[in-house]
Amino acid sequence: MNILEYPTKYTIPFKGLKDGLHEFDFKVDHEFFEYFQEEDVYQGEADVKITFNKKTLVTTLKFELKGKLNIACDRCLDDLEIDVEVENSLYLKFGEEHEELADDVIVLAESENEINVAQYIYELFELSLPLSFVHPDDEEGNSTCNEKMIQKLNDLSVNEEEKIDPRWNDLRKLIDNN
Repeated sequence: MNILEYPTKYTIPFKGLKDGLHEFDFKVDHEFFEYFQEEDVYQGEADVKITFNKKTLVTTLKFELKGKLNIACDRCLDDLEIDVEVENSLYLKFGEEHEELADDVIVLAESENEINVAQYIYELFELSLPLSFVHPDDEEGNSTCNEKMIQKLNDLSVNEEEKIDPRWNDLRKLIDNN
C-alpha cells in the first residue's frame, strides 16, 4: 500500500464542524511506522488524542501522544521498553494556497476541507525519543544492562594506552613542550 493511501484513517474532516472544541482519537502501531520508515521499523504503539479547537481565524490542534516503544538497547542489545509521552500544538490558518509558515503553523487553502495528521503524529513521536536507547541506571547508579554483555564488551575493548605505537609518545612530548 502506498504511503499516501494508508494514512487516510488519520484524517480530520473539519469543513462541517462548528466552531469550538472537538476531540479525535487515533491509534499508532507497527503498521503505522512501516509507512514512514524504510528499515528498522519501530515496534511501538501509542494512543493519540487530538483536541481540535475550531475558530474563525486560527484553528488549534493539540496533540497528546502516550505510548511505548520496544527497541534494542544501544549498549547491551537486550530488549528495552521506552515510555513515550508528549504534547504539542499545531496552528492552522486559511489562505490562498497550502504552505508551512513554521514548524507549528500551517496555512491551508480555503478549498481544503480536511487535514491529514499522520505525518505530524510520526514527527511528534520521533522527536520525543531520546538520542540513545540505553537501560536506565538503578537507584544506586549502577547500570541495569545485561551484565554478561557488558563484561564481554569490556573484555574486547582496547585500552587506549596499549594501542598507541610507542614511537608516537616521543612526538607527543614535543607537542606538550610548546
